[in-house]
Amino acid sequence: MNIFETIDARRITPSTEVRPHQFLFKWNDIPCFARGELVALTGKAKSGKTYVCSILMALAVKRQLMGIERLQDEPMKVVWIDTEQSADSTQEILCIRIASLIGQSIPDNQYFVYNLRADNWQERLTLVLTCISMNQPDLVIFDGIRDVVGDINNYQEAQTVLEKLLSIASYHNTCIVCVLHQNKSLEDKTLRGALGTELQNKSFETYECQKDPDTRIFTMHQIATRKYDITHKLRFTVDNEGLPVIEARGEEAIRREDVDYSKQIDAAKIMPKIFGNEKSMLKQDFYNKAMRCIPEITCKEAYFELLKQAHELGLFKKKTVGNEVYYENSALPLSLLNLPTIPNIF
Repeated sequence: MNIFETIDARRITPSTEVRPHQFLFKWNDIPCFARGELVALTGKAKSGKTYVCSILMALAVKRQLMGIERLQDEPMKVVWIDTEQSADSTQEILCIRIASLIGQSIPDNQYFVYNLRADNWQERLTLVLTCISMNQPDLVIFDGIRDVVGDINNYQEAQTVLEKLLSIASYHNTCIVCVLHQNKSLEDKTLRGALGTELQNKSFETYECQKDPDTRIFTMHQIATRKYDITHKLRFTVDNEGLPVIEARGEEAIRREDVDYSKQIDAAKIMPKIFGNEKSMLKQDFYNKAMRCIPEITCKEAYFELLKQAHELGLFKKKTVGNEVYYENSALPLSLLNLPTIPNIF
């Protein structure tokens, strides 16, 4: 086909036969998650994105879940590509969380799950495209798209990746949900890097996940669409079994003051996880690690409870060196620490 034939083949007229949009789900009676398209799912770290992905994957078997309904009668085929978590974590979500949500063991002919964290980033995109072509699924969960580019701010890389994903989504008439973090600043809700900009431009819909640190309620809502606006929000909490459950009581349903953090925080177990093999840590580094890596630390009140318990147990000391504040691991002998002894300890 020469260039003139190619251009002619791309022409759209009122009589051109085109495939109308087909949707996988309806939410609040509004169609969403279109076949042949990309959908962006974004949010800060620990904002509930993986929970939302689990809900979407469970809908391959369950006709209705958390207020979302699968449109087709027959069960769907799902490909889940995980590049962020360990293989053990991926399997645990599949065999415990998703299996619990669908109320049965995982059907081998519906769920095709691949963990690509150990693979080189240059190879991952080829592996992702092959996983999709091999299985020809209805729904693809791609968590996360950042791991198929070397430089998240490289527009050429971003464009290449998204063009290939769009092409394969169209060819197999599948919906590809691409998970990408927002920028790290709490105030900045834009998708990360050039990849995020291009993903939002190319996506049929964009959904944002948030977590309220006061109420511990997760929220998922639509922030952009090419067709149907959805103003409804999916609001859920996580029960004692680690499963999402719909939360319909409103924003003020769970008050911070109603939570007894002394019962959920065990400083003797948590402090070694934060320090690891470190002799000391900058106060800000300690805070960041606690808030981002420790599941029990869900808000600042939980963090302050951790410090209170740890101080009472003598598990750490606070020292100031120049303008910097350090937390020392008190389990280590002082002789092993490389910091001068200064008064005014916490």
